[in-house]
Amino acid sequence: MSTRLTLLHDTRRARSLPLKLYLPDLPCSKGLILFSHGLGGSREGGADWLQHWASHGFAAIAVQHPGSDVSLLRNNSPLALRHAFKAAMNPEELARRVDDLRFVIRHIGHDSSLPDIINSATDIGIAGHSFGAVTVQILAGERRPDQHPEPPDPRVHAALALSPSARFEDIGPGLDHRFGHIHLPFFSLTGSRDDGMGLSDITAANRELPYRHMPADNSKYLLVFAQGNHLDFAGQASAAEGAVFHIRRSPPVFRDNLLAASTAYWRAHLASDADARHWLTSDLPGLLRPDDRFEHK
Repeated sequence: MSTRLTLLHDTRRARSLPLKLYLPDLPCSKGLILFSHGLGGSREGGADWLQHWASHGFAAIAVQHPGSDVSLLRNNSPLALRHAFKAAMNPEELARRVDDLRFVIRHIGHDSSLPDIINSATDIGIAGHSFGAVTVQILAGERRPDQHPEPPDPRVHAALALSPSARFEDIGPGLDHRFGHIHLPFFSLTGSRDDGMGLSDITAANRELPYRHMPADNSKYLLVFAQGNHLDFAGQASAAEGAVFHIRRSPPVFRDNLLAASTAYWRAHLASDADARHWLTSDLPGLLRPDDRFEHK
């Protein structure tokens, strides 16, 4: 597995997107995964997950979103940070993030600056952490009054959200309507202590709501790791994030199970591996700790 840094420029939006490519040591990939970081992150986010998935044959692109990226952490005073995060967590910034991923997807197969193993991808997965998970929710089909729904690219076959979220009381349509249009396979991963870290009013219970309100079509999954906190799901928080949030950067105790579950999910729904799909629902639950929780519908 190797990595490469590059930049895509969206002329129409006058917006440059830093990318980090994860390239398997194979002539062709089992699928391609796009990753969207959380608030204050960068293209270095999700590295722990992306390296592992690439080692199992999945190419990946980590997309950095200007305006809601690491630039928010320049002033790490608690009050300034809270204001910066609140300002970035708005419908306009979310729409820009969604358009970032759509722009990258449109370029796959049509941009000679991207390697062949990326351009040849026909089975694409979308993944993200925190605000990146919300970005994935929108791309997968969540309907919000402040966002313009578009059908997913037909090459997008599965979605995975680390720390997804919805609030109990939202303006506009109810949660059944918002999430009832998500027909892609969707895996929600969260923890019993996965709250907003004081920067938002999101609770651990909010993280389960997207799954609860998605249709039961045999392709929706929820995995809740006991004692898992928000940065446990970032896939190796950056040094800046670790310093700002004063949270350890060592791997969570459930790391191996998260990697195994997520890799089996991609194999099942990007690589059409029936054995992986069976393992995910039949064998994985027996490997979890007593207080972890896995659901499938």
